[in-house]
Amino acid sequence: MTNQVKIYVFGSCHFSEQLDSDEAVGNGGYGIVITKNGQRVEEISGGFSNTTNARMDIIGITEGIKKIKEPGDIVVYLTNGYVIDTLSKGWLEKWKKNGYKKKKHVDLWKKLDSVLQATPNSISFKHSRDIKYTPDFQHAEHLGKTMSGKKNLPIDLGKEINSPDNLYQTPNNQAELLMIEDDKPIPDAICVDASCMENPGKMEYRGVDITTGKILFERKYEIATNNIGEFLAIVHALALFKRDGKELKVVYSDSITAISWVKHKKCKTKLEKNEKNILVLNTSKER
Repeated sequence: MTNQVKIYVFGSCHFSEQLDSDEAVGNGGYGIVITKNGQRVEEISGGFSNTTNARMDIIGITEGIKKIKEPGDIVVYLTNGYVIDTLSKGWLEKWKKNGYKKKKHVDLWKKLDSVLQATPNSISFKHSRDIKYTPDFQHAEHLGKTMSGKKNLPIDLGKEINSPDNLYQTPNNQAELLMIEDDKPIPDAICVDASCMENPGKMEYRGVDITTGKILFERKYEIATNNIGEFLAIVHALALFKRDGKELKVVYSDSITAISWVKHKKCKTKLEKNEKNILVLNTSKER
């Protein structure tokens, strides 16, 4: 008898739910429930910050199919029509033949395609509208939403969000600017922050050793913005450890904008240069 396997996938993204868009970036999670011949056999969940609803669905499908080790007929249920059509209407094959030109989430589509090619099982993809109130799908939804509601999730490493040459994928003496699961801080780290009176206005940033509470550095500028301060604080932390030949595991920052600037190696401020802010703008560009 062939095993009847059902994989229930629910991708969740807080910003996507608010904006009704699969591509809005926010805090995301995925929930997976797997049944075999009507019996629940496994449940999986995970999550990322700086991700999208579509990415959570694709990861959920990939992780679910990877768990199937025995022959069977597999049906994957999910809510995402875009992902269902991509997999059931032959779009993925066409994209692959065309080198994924102008397509999003190529990193994840390639991983999923590799998993699909490796399985001998028959797989179909269906919309969850007919089973969305079943206990198994409801549990997958609960798992996904619970994960997307967590704080301090790791940052999604997809190409569209983080370029290959950014700090998140750079070893040695550069910090991994990500957030830690389950709110457990890493002590061997620097916490940075900035403040600005008005915006632009007088700005100050500071870096503190989490273990000792010691202020490692601080700078003040007459005219700048808060984002510039957050950016310079992160870069200052990286430069400090590089200078001393030490390995820094984590820089903590609450500024998504500054993190984005650092990983793209460019301070994208719109502040116009004048004689009052020339020093801080030149410093930002040099970084």
